This record gives sequence, C-alpha cells and structure tokens, in this order.
Amino acid sequence: MIGVLPLCPFPPLHWWVLARQGAPIDAGATFQKQSLQNRMVIAGPQGAQRITFPLQHGDADSELFLSDHQTPVQSWRSLKTAYGGSPFFEFFEDELHALWMEHLPKPGEHTKSLQAWCDASIQWVCATCGWTDPPPADSVPAMGAVAHDLRYKKALRGDGWSFERYPQVFEQQHGFISGCTVLDALFVLGPQELSHRLDSLALPPGT
Repeated sequence: MIGVLPLCPFPPLHWWVLARQGAPIDAGATFQKQSLQNRMVIAGPQGAQRITFPLQHGDADSELFLSDHQTPVQSWRSLKTAYGGSPFFEFFEDELHALWMEHLPKPGEHTKSLQAWCDASIQWVCATCGWTDPPPADSVPAMGAVAHDLRYKKALRGDGWSFERYPQVFEQQHGFISGCTVLDALFVLGPQELSHRLDSLALPPGT
C-alpha cells in the first residue's frame, strides 16, 4: 500500500498524487484539529489563506457536523476573490457554487456533515478531471505502517514534499505558494493539463 488518505475538502495536490497511484481513503480516520481535514489552502490576494469549515464539536468518535457559524456565502466569497480572474474559474463556477450551497450549512442548519462535504468535493474533482474515485480502505493499517500516511497532520499539510511551480493568480505579489487545494491548480491549468502534469507537480519525500 503506497499510502493512506484521510477525508478532507478539495484535497491538496499531493493527496491526489497518492490517490491516483491507488492509495485508499480511511473514512474513519481520527480527526486532527487545525488540520486540512476541515480546511483548504488557497493562494489569494493576501498570500496563503486557509478557508476553514468550522465544526460543531471535535468528538473523534462520532460524526462531525459543520457549524452554521460561517455561512456558505462567506467561504464562497473567499474562493471567488482568489480565483475569479483565473482562466478556468468561470467554467466551473455554477457547478461549484451549487455544491457549496447544497453541502454547507445555512443559518439554523445543524445536520450537514463534514464527511458528506468531503465526499462531495472529492467526487466533484474526480468527475471534472475524469479520475476514478479513490477506494475506501479494505482494512485500516496502523498509523505510520505505510510509506505516506496522510492521516498525520504534517503529512497532510505536505511537509517533506517537493512542489513544482505552476502559474498562480497572485504569484507576482507573493511568489509561488505550495500545498494548496487542488482547485488552485485546476482553475489555472484546467482539467486536461492538470491530469497530464499531476505526478510531476508534487513529488514525495525521498525522490
């Protein structure tokens, strides 16, 4: 097994490199606070920015629900501000906006789960790029028993990986920002170029 993947919304490029090589998803992975399991990194006008999807509680032994303290409009506005001027954003804007409104809680809603949001985002990326959905893990290996275990917070963040530059919207102001959500590359490169270059965009430690 090349690696193990936790669920997270619109996972970063290195997550997808492992997924495309057959790494399965551990849907029951222990939730790590302040990790990308409920965040996504974007390259925005102010530099690296984390869009956080707040939770109602942090109980790792029960289903995690998204909090209504942040409306879908707030996080969508951050995404559009960062990528509204990118080459491919307008092609996906309507689909993504609908996904945002469907799976993120509006004020007073308390039944939108983090797992459903992560599942929906991963399925959308696969459908858009023509990729196969990563399989669930048949058996869950112990933490650290595989080469690339992204269930660790730092591993999921991309520590130790090497990222090849691709043009980013605000690169002239802030330089290249690595470890971003897959949407960052998708909006700039488009699905065909992203598929073609994925394995060279993120290289694992030791390569």
